[in-house]
Amino acid sequence: MGQSIFSNLGVILLGHFAMSVLMNHREKIPKNILFFCIVVLFSSVIILLFYLPVQFGEFTFDLRLVPLFMLAIFQCWEKTLIILLIVSVWRFLMGGENVFFGVLFGMVLPTLVALVFDIINKGKRNIYQIIILITICWMISDFPIVLFVPNGKEIFQQLFLIKYISVVLPSIIYYALVLHERKRESLRQQLLFLASHDPLTKLLNKNHFIDIVEEKIKNPYYNHFIAMIDIDYFKKFNDKYGHLAGDQILISIASILKKYESDDLIASRYGGEEFIIYLRTLNSDQAIDTFQKLQNEIRNTSFQIESNLDVSITVSIGLAKIKKGEILHETIKVADQNLYEAKEKGRDQLIVVC
Repeated sequence: MGQSIFSNLGVILLGHFAMSVLMNHREKIPKNILFFCIVVLFSSVIILLFYLPVQFGEFTFDLRLVPLFMLAIFQCWEKTLIILLIVSVWRFLMGGENVFFGVLFGMVLPTLVALVFDIINKGKRNIYQIIILITICWMISDFPIVLFVPNGKEIFQQLFLIKYISVVLPSIIYYALVLHERKRESLRQQLLFLASHDPLTKLLNKNHFIDIVEEKIKNPYYNHFIAMIDIDYFKKFNDKYGHLAGDQILISIASILKKYESDDLIASRYGGEEFIIYLRTLNSDQAIDTFQKLQNEIRNTSFQIESNLDVSITVSIGLAKIKKGEILHETIKVADQNLYEAKEKGRDQLIVVC
């Protein structure tokens, strides 16, 4: 019996390891392929457990409830229901005595209970709730023993401790492993974000911006533009209101730029009070219209720097079209020259070279 239990645990842990590898590479896998792989992986683990029964006298059981429980807790309901349908059909095809009640109470009802709990709580859970929930699911799964098996109460009493430990302990370990993986992944994502974004404005930093844009300008179908944006009289503003107020303005300007971000428009903090924007459009008029709209929004926004103090800010913009065969840095230099001209002409200007 002990060997069978460890075989079940080995399959579950192997499935978890495969799932971790899959999730670590999910950014390289198309979403529909990833969805399919998760369904196949979980279904395979659960089906394999059907063929590794733990023998206790004349009674057998397995640990299929553990991956089903974790599936309901950590995966979306679509995957859960699809996998539940697959393994239920497979179990029906295997046949056996009281197969209907085994599927209903041993898989369907416990999984649905865990799924409903997770939906109601919107993914918020703690270890105590998990222990209570897995206990409830285990009791549901063992209900047919008492109801349909001869001498069911006596068998249930004999199996109670070993089955409870066999189900609850692996579930807690599995839950802890998944939490560890998610925290590690969250930390990795934070580090990646810090490496590619400006810490103050949360916009892309200059280096990452350049890397992305150099790939995008290879598409010959679009017209590609670079805009340099500078906050007017920012030094005077800092001298008058202080650098904390200046930082707040930078953050507020960045939040406006983020509203315009899309696959066609990418914003970055270039340095100091300067921002750089990449835009691709079908024609120059669309580009000019976009930056005029952006400039007007900033011009007409009241920026709060203190509880009872609002200020107005304007920006100067230099816009340049990336010519065929032109190096990106050359276009940035032209946009910067146009920005300088906009400031020379009195600021709050848009100077364009297309």
